[in-house]
Amino acid sequence: MSSNGEIIRVRRYFEMNRRDMLRGAAAVGAAGMLGLGGMGKARAATDINFVGWEGYDSFLVGGGFDEAKGYTFQKTLISSTDEIITKLRLDSSAVDVCTPYFVNDDFLAEEGLLAPLDLAQIPNFEKIHPTIKQYAESNMSQDGTWYACPFTYGSLCMVYDSKEIPAPTSWADLMKPEYKGKAAITADYQGNIFAMARVLGIANPHRMTRDELAKTTELMIDLKKNHLKAIAPSYGDLINMYVNKEIVISQGWEPLSAWIGDGETVKIAYPKEGSFGFIEGYGIGKGSSKSADAYALIDNALSLQGQLAGADLNSMPVVTAEAMEKAGPASKAIYDYNDLEGYFNGKTLIMQMYPLDEEGDLAIWDDYQEAWEKVLKA
Repeated sequence: MSSNGEIIRVRRYFEMNRRDMLRGAAAVGAAGMLGLGGMGKARAATDINFVGWEGYDSFLVGGGFDEAKGYTFQKTLISSTDEIITKLRLDSSAVDVCTPYFVNDDFLAEEGLLAPLDLAQIPNFEKIHPTIKQYAESNMSQDGTWYACPFTYGSLCMVYDSKEIPAPTSWADLMKPEYKGKAAITADYQGNIFAMARVLGIANPHRMTRDELAKTTELMIDLKKNHLKAIAPSYGDLINMYVNKEIVISQGWEPLSAWIGDGETVKIAYPKEGSFGFIEGYGIGKGSSKSADAYALIDNALSLQGQLAGADLNSMPVVTAEAMEKAGPASKAIYDYNDLEGYFNGKTLIMQMYPLDEEGDLAIWDDYQEAWEKVLKA
């Protein structure tokens, strides 16, 4: 870590786990638990109710756009993507801008919880790189209508201490005897299930039979009980484990190497089985009275100033061709903007939503959530 101040900043910034999906929407709990009481309706014409991950609003307001337009954000920061589903179900009109998980966009649209996007009000949508659009379209649109607008992407890849071990090549490396007690994963059930299913040779981890899911669950339990030091409750905790030399390998996310600091040697790797890829997007709650303002903010997120501001703060990649060209050396060192096809069709895989209804012997969403609960309780 470059300084104590940096680790404090990261711990505070990711106080709530970036992708801490411990429970599904059915288990999210009472409204008060999610802070719903403080959300309410927008209090003034310039108030914007934002529901999403901490820091994701930085693209929206890049270049001081919020101050220039007089917007005041009423933020509901989440610790699980399922919380957005709950918010929208309670009152989609109270959600002006949100960051729904990309695999959830289709069914949120089908349930009438996300507004269909009028792309004419997002002129910068045309600047999104064609490859990003291609891989986002199956999840974010229906019949040519988009319900979420891409603004960044990434993957749940592997992370390792390059001073201590060689670059890992497989998710199975987490279970090498020499790394016992020196490995960790994050509390992200989708990424973990994906990784272990791929180790078992399952082509599509989101379309597993119940028997395949059971075998994957057994492997995750073995990983937890016999190999891991911990399931990190937050990225801040994961970073601390690297800084304190408690672990040498883990599941992670590309920005981790930048968050830890220039003086460290923690690097990212993409295993042969592929990493769980994702494309993040902004949506507008169905019935929001601030849709015109939401469109203006989303359009700013795709402007050069919005893209670079978000990337600089979060160390996440940009999605527009012009921002890719103007991105700084730190961003280009992490993300190969010249080979997006190789990223999305080699290093990572973009999944679609688990089955929601019974389809023969295929496991459904509830089964996946229950499988992760078994791992946590093991």
